[in-house]
Amino acid sequence: MVNELLFPRQNRLEHLFYFMIAFALLGPTLGIPLTEEFNLTFFRIAFVLLAGGLIIRWAMQKNLETVSLYPVRWYAAFFAFWFVYGVISLTWAVSIGHGIRYLIFLGMMMPLALSFPYFIHSGTNFWRTQRVLFWVFAAIVYFAVIESITLIHLPSSRAFGTDQATVTSVFTNQNDLATCITLGLPFLATALFMLDLEKKHKILVYATGVLAIYALLATGSRSNTFFALPLAGLALAVLVPQVVPREKLTKKNIGRALIALLAALLIANVLSAIFLSDEAREQARTKLASTLGFLLDINKGSWDLEEGGQEVVQGETGQSATVRKYLVLNGLRFLQDSHFLGVGPGNIEPLMQGAPKVNKVNMHNWWVEVLVNFGVIIFALYMFLYFWMLWRLYKLASLKHSPEVGPVIRWGATASMLALTGYFFGGMAPSTAIHFTPMWICYGIGLAVIALGENRKKQLMETGNREQAA
Repeated sequence: MVNELLFPRQNRLEHLFYFMIAFALLGPTLGIPLTEEFNLTFFRIAFVLLAGGLIIRWAMQKNLETVSLYPVRWYAAFFAFWFVYGVISLTWAVSIGHGIRYLIFLGMMMPLALSFPYFIHSGTNFWRTQRVLFWVFAAIVYFAVIESITLIHLPSSRAFGTDQATVTSVFTNQNDLATCITLGLPFLATALFMLDLEKKHKILVYATGVLAIYALLATGSRSNTFFALPLAGLALAVLVPQVVPREKLTKKNIGRALIALLAALLIANVLSAIFLSDEAREQARTKLASTLGFLLDINKGSWDLEEGGQEVVQGETGQSATVRKYLVLNGLRFLQDSHFLGVGPGNIEPLMQGAPKVNKVNMHNWWVEVLVNFGVIIFALYMFLYFWMLWRLYKLASLKHSPEVGPVIRWGATASMLALTGYFFGGMAPSTAIHFTPMWICYGIGLAVIALGENRKKQLMETGNREQAA
């Protein structure tokens, strides 16, 4: 059976790819705990099998058919350079063990992202992939709803074995769930008006979106609820006139969209009032209502690490805001001490132990994590390619720039751009994103859309040139 699975036929590898991305989203929920610190997840098993299948395919055919990856070649090259730089930086890292562990995660997440443009080489593949991801996302959301009512937590949750009024679904904490939701909601929202779906499918997508909003409110995640999702929504409002044909932008359709949005928010709030326990509802309400106080707490305490005591500064809303502030300040000091080359992969954690004014070791900010771990060079390249991706997705989504692109690719470009835009704030919620698969999957979808869209435009241009020559 294993030999048949590893046999390098594209359809078998493609099916294994679908299993891999499904297990990647479900994370440690599906796996076999071997030790206290290592869980043999189904994602890791599928990843190794898929990698083995590709190696056998290359050994037998001497060709991996990577022509379709040409539009995203610079991303692949950057990933390779990033990984090599990380290996080199181990020479000055204070903890080789932390560095190797971090590089293992990085060495899995990069191929995960690149597997999307590799296996999604047609509109049919793209649609199949989106269907798989939709059902997995829906399962995550539906269990979050069940969890909020029953307070039954999965083993992957830090609340497992307790009756804590927290909602984490398949993730470790509520911030990870909230970030996953804000990455997925743009795909659901845009599908309702950009794709030609049957009525029953629209109802399913809409209902899943409403429950996702309910689950987001239940998490009480400030950065996702008040910053990431509104930023994505603002970007959507700006994009709509450029991605939807003008004849569809009627007052009637705009009115329907606004009513659907208001109804979704109203239903989600009503569900919160009905299903959330008093404790859970109070926790979520208190946390969300304290957003302004959270922002004001950032100014609590000195901006000089050497000033004052070493203890954590208490703010009006607790310690979260001040700890995040001093995590960043400590991280920037580590970066300066490394001569801006970076402290080495994963070495923020050992350096943060015993650092002033913090009680956590994870950076809790993906952007600063990349900067401090890998230095200015990697960070600058990463951000340049990130913004370049957003620009290329915008051009594919725009009717003006890419009128020849089909509705499915236009939808994928629009949704990916919105999700990655919202992630500017969403990336500040999880403790770390190095193994946060929803982010890497969204990144991979963006790469796949660029490869599909630009290859399609190139084919049409070549066909037109041949016709003119004839």
